[in-house]
Amino acid sequence: MVRVKARRTWVALLASMFALVLALAGCAQGGGDASKNFIGDWKLVGMEEGGEVTSSEDIALMEQLGMSVTMSVKEDKTLTLSVLGEEMSGTWEATSGTEATATIDGQKASMKIANDVLVLEQDGAKMSFEKGVPEPSTSGAAATDDGTDSAAAIEGAGSDESAIPIGQTIADDELCTIEVVDKRADWAGDPGYTLKITNKSDKTMVATAEYGSFSVNGKMLDPALYETIQPGKYVECFMWFEADEVGGVEALANVEGAIEIYDDATYDTLGTYPFAQ
Repeated sequence: MVRVKARRTWVALLASMFALVLALAGCAQGGGDASKNFIGDWKLVGMEEGGEVTSSEDIALMEQLGMSVTMSVKEDKTLTLSVLGEEMSGTWEATSGTEATATIDGQKASMKIANDVLVLEQDGAKMSFEKGVPEPSTSGAAATDDGTDSAAAIEGAGSDESAIPIGQTIADDELCTIEVVDKRADWAGDPGYTLKITNKSDKTMVATAEYGSFSVNGKMLDPALYETIQPGKYVECFMWFEADEVGGVEALANVEGAIEIYDDATYDTLGTYPFAQ
């Protein structure tokens, strides 16, 4: 089962030496400004970190769920890396037709092109990109085993008749409002809670499950939650636990923890709100 977690470190697949040689040869034949090979819009096609590989099929599923990672490399030597809606700015400089250096949010990284794949690497974590932009999440959905398309399956998960209404407000102050809408299983069978989070401040904020604070029936478990909310806007999102760890919705009980809100620009914690169900 695909598991998608927000990370700020970068990950990708290494190109083979043979492909690198071909890319170098092609660049030598083309001539001209070597930096032109990097300029353009790139979309994520693979990741690797700590020996854990995320395949192109996994990335495609992420895109169907509206979660994408893209990079825009500009001619003026600036670039933008967008990770699940969170944008990071930087600069870059080509050292050859296939290699470049980048600085993103103050961190150094390398960029290499081989066989039309751009690999962004920093501290052993890698991301692989191909030219282009992700397909809109509302189109081009893949078919599921029962013949329905995945977009319809995802939409259907939002109207699951097995959802248990809750309607509890756990935060309401000058910073934000957090409402626990219901308890349900998502499209992948993982149990969790639908949340509605409203940003009442003038800052872009990020909502996460505070690490190490959650437990289910006395067992320490960390749920998945990462949402960016612009000032004056709200999101409806799903905070979920691994079904293999918890079981079904009926086993999701005596849940305790905290939801943390932090400033997207400074990473300062703005508020922490107890969660208890």
